[in-house]
Amino acid sequence: MQNNDNSRKMEGVSFDGATLNGITNFQSDNNIQTYQTGLDSHTEDLFAELIKEINRISDPDDRQDNLEDARKIKEAIASDNKERAAKFFGRLGKAIQISSAGVSLAKNLGLLDLLK
Repeated sequence: MQNNDNSRKMEGVSFDGATLNGITNFQSDNNIQTYQTGLDSHTEDLFAELIKEINRISDPDDRQDNLEDARKIKEAIASDNKERAAKFFGRLGKAIQISSAGVSLAKNLGLLDLLK
């Protein structure tokens, strides 16, 4: 079976005003693809240390609140939103913020200037 290269040409096609539903994927012959691989291993390790510190909190409601804030910090950093990460870091319990794990993570993420 012979491949018809002309079948992939879309000259003069406009998608103005179009509504595309479902999974729509367009790719040209000359493109650059980038992949988001998540946080680096050092940052992941710092988050793991923070979670260990949070899990030492005896009050289950406080522990859960801090775990949720830590998750939101991680999501904010993954989407490159330091201001949002700083907001949720500020909501962590003070003991967690000033713990070795908290300070190390804040330094690593570049949040210290935003927390002043």
